[in-house]
Amino acid sequence: MHPWTRIAAFGAITLTMTQAVNAQAITPDLKQRTLERLQQTVSTRAFVPGVDFAKWPAFLEKQKGELDKATTLPTFTNVVNTALREFGISHIRLFTPKAAEQRRTGTQLGFGFSALPEARGLAISAVVPDSPAAKLGLEAGDIITEIEGVKASAIPSAEINETSLLTVLRPSTGKQRYCMILRGQFSTDRSPSLKWVNEETALFKLWSFTRGYDRAVVEKLLTEAAPAKNLIIDLRGNGGGLVSNLNHLLALLCNPDTPVGTNVTRQMADRFQSEVGGDAKDLTAVAKWAGPSSKTRLQKVPPFKGRIFVLIDRRSGSASEITSAVLREERGATLIGKPSAGAVLVSIFSPLNDGFELQIPLSDYITPKGRRLEKNPLVPDFEADAPSARMENDPAVDVVLAQLAKPTKPLPAMLAKVKLPAVKKEDPKKMFDGVKP
Repeated sequence: MHPWTRIAAFGAITLTMTQAVNAQAITPDLKQRTLERLQQTVSTRAFVPGVDFAKWPAFLEKQKGELDKATTLPTFTNVVNTALREFGISHIRLFTPKAAEQRRTGTQLGFGFSALPEARGLAISAVVPDSPAAKLGLEAGDIITEIEGVKASAIPSAEINETSLLTVLRPSTGKQRYCMILRGQFSTDRSPSLKWVNEETALFKLWSFTRGYDRAVVEKLLTEAAPAKNLIIDLRGNGGGLVSNLNHLLALLCNPDTPVGTNVTRQMADRFQSEVGGDAKDLTAVAKWAGPSSKTRLQKVPPFKGRIFVLIDRRSGSASEITSAVLREERGATLIGKPSAGAVLVSIFSPLNDGFELQIPLSDYITPKGRRLEKNPLVPDFEADAPSARMENDPAVDVVLAQLAKPTKPLPAMLAKVKLPAVKKEDPKKMFDGVKP
């Protein structure tokens, strides 16, 4: 069978993996149990300086009508998350039992590719490695021209094992295929990678600080990149992950004892107020008083010594933003791409009842130079568009190469060409004429 005759993929118009539709009904008793447990967790554990979590009952009351009408787990969860967004912060979200399981296991139910609208239909922009789509031959750059005989405008949503007929054009060959797409389950883990842009510049791609972050692999790749004069770190689409992993990466890029910033906790803010009499809401002052929460430690692999560029976009969040900020402030890294997500709070995933899970923030974050990143996206030094499936080159990498191509002169040579004014020799005896002791 030709690899294009049957395709299983994960479908979403963006690179964000879509959650599987869980049509399981929800009972009034289950709603009540979940809301009670959620209320207890939010009121006793959640903390962000300046955020009043006591307002949660009022936010929930606004959604009472929609909550009463919710009959399925996804609908109920969406309504609760609408209320949680009233706090105006990131990292607070309710997960259905199915979504919580997918988060823990790193699996998704879907099609295995992402696509963007274009004149002929939908252009495949990426295929998840080792997904059913990848195994059956779908590639970035393919064009879905029709779905079930109708011009393609959106990826069809389907239940598990349901299929849709696609007409797919491969522009590189001009060949057209008819493909049956089978929705299935697959792993979303994506391993980091390294490639050489030219003899002096390496590109390190990191998809996540959680799923797929293997310390041994990261160390191996950065060891391979050590001879490079320039290192591009691609954090586009990286939504964050474990703080311990971002500390590990920074230790491979910065000298030992480099400050990573300050996590402002409830206890820290209370101590600042009680011991110093300061304003607990002044996060910069709290962080300056407390000092950095962590610093980089010497690893088996020596830190990279060359010039660093970091690629970011609106999906670069949390741990990606902390990493980018520290590299900019402490290593002079150049940021290229689009503004980041501005979603930086230290959080945990707290189990609730019946398989539900709640992500809640426990502390805020301040960079080594005193900047808060929550609601304050990192602005790149140079903007660059995201690459499309039809582009041969990556615009952000092109910007890096353009910056590297600019002529630079070593400092001694520059100083050697500076003409200093001639110094007139004076008689030492006359140098102090008119100067009173």
